[in-house]
Amino acid sequence: MQQPDVSGEGPASSGPDLIASPAGLGATRASAEHRFLFNVNLVFISQIAIYGLAFGLRVVFARALGDSGFGTYSLFFITVIVSGGVANLGVGLGNIYFLGKGDYSYDVLFSGSIFVWGVTSLVTWLVLAAYAALFGPQLFVSGSAYWLYAAALPAVVAYVLLTSLLHGSSRFFALSSVAVVQGGAALLAATAFAALSHLTVSRGALVWTGSFVVADLVALLLVGVRRIRVSAFVQADSGVLLKQIRYGAQGQVANLAQLFNYRLDQFLVAAFVSRAGVGHYTVAVGLAESVWWISSAVALVLLPRLTSLEREQADEVTPVISRNTVAVSILAALVLIAVAWPVIRIVFGREYDAALLPFILLMPGIIAASGMRVLASYLFSRGRVIYNTYATFIALGVTLALDLVLIRWLGVPGAAIASSIAYTASFLAILFWYRSVSGGSLVEALLVQRDDIDLYAGFARRLLRRQNMRRSTPGPAEPFAEDQPDKDG
Repeated sequence: MQQPDVSGEGPASSGPDLIASPAGLGATRASAEHRFLFNVNLVFISQIAIYGLAFGLRVVFARALGDSGFGTYSLFFITVIVSGGVANLGVGLGNIYFLGKGDYSYDVLFSGSIFVWGVTSLVTWLVLAAYAALFGPQLFVSGSAYWLYAAALPAVVAYVLLTSLLHGSSRFFALSSVAVVQGGAALLAATAFAALSHLTVSRGALVWTGSFVVADLVALLLVGVRRIRVSAFVQADSGVLLKQIRYGAQGQVANLAQLFNYRLDQFLVAAFVSRAGVGHYTVAVGLAESVWWISSAVALVLLPRLTSLEREQADEVTPVISRNTVAVSILAALVLIAVAWPVIRIVFGREYDAALLPFILLMPGIIAASGMRVLASYLFSRGRVIYNTYATFIALGVTLALDLVLIRWLGVPGAAIASSIAYTASFLAILFWYRSVSGGSLVEALLVQRDDIDLYAGFARRLLRRQNMRRSTPGPAEPFAEDQPDKDG
């Protein structure tokens, strides 16, 4: 989920930044840049934990359920995620935007979120009951497992709405903590069931649903239980709520289309290949999307930050962050490709060897999507979120057309090729609109500049110098002297 401001919740780092500070941003904004980089570092480390937990959960399910059972479980949670994207009506994105701008109070936006959650939960239950009456309680899972949708969908919607309030107020430590709780609870319960040889598809769906309920309770405590007003369940500030939906829906339509870009092929693989094929493809996608740890962390912190900046500042910061995010993503992709075969064989087992080729075929698109996330954040911050929607629908059209041809022809590798081409098409569209809105250079937004190389070299030399000081000093190492300039800047 895939997967989520009061300023950062931790003190500014006194040690070296994990991501180097961009050159030329101006000494007068040094404190703000340091806070931004601290938040990026915090979220990046949190993303490692979050994706690590998700990866561990995927391994447990893949091994315990087998490729066919894992494919069935994947179809359950994808159905919930896509439906949750529809059900939250874009209010989550509206919360992030209006909190970043400071247009409405936290309590007013929270009340609107509660109202939307109550209404969508009621609608969900009615739809599930009607579907079961017409077609029986069966949608990828059947019997009692079918009714887990009644808990899973409201839990996911609540998660999106509550974490959007933390995100919009830049409470990144709290935001990351909620995600870690969700992943940790799921992995712990799944591992316990697997250790007892009791993990089935139904219990896997129950574990996943329960982990979101636990995370929602933690998020509610962080947002503030005292903020809840019972009247919000039946009445909200209609004027503000309509603005939340009106603005957020523009971006949410794009998110939904993006979800279909990411997950539609898994439904088509189930239809044209097999549920075992879905299991293979889920492993390939999960491993490939590890590259997004970097761009996800950057975009998560960048979104509210850019929204609060003036146009000139946003235009200056965005290309620096974009090109370095793309460069690091390319390096990460090359490393993953080098180790993918032994990882798949050792971690998931021989029955998932077929995931290797789709994984490699996904990589060009994964890198393109990494760059797209930063530039899409810029468009969102300038109030041009509709361009993100346009770009995503271009990609969705490409995905649908190519999937229908390539999955029938090539099977699972065809799905990977279609997705990679679609992500690239979306990136090209975002580049066009970024250039139109910002007037900035695409070369500067995509290609590492000499200043970046000099900065990385200087940063590496300072780290090496610090390590040498540690080895040569019997006592504790001296603090990192960021205020002592050298010829590297």
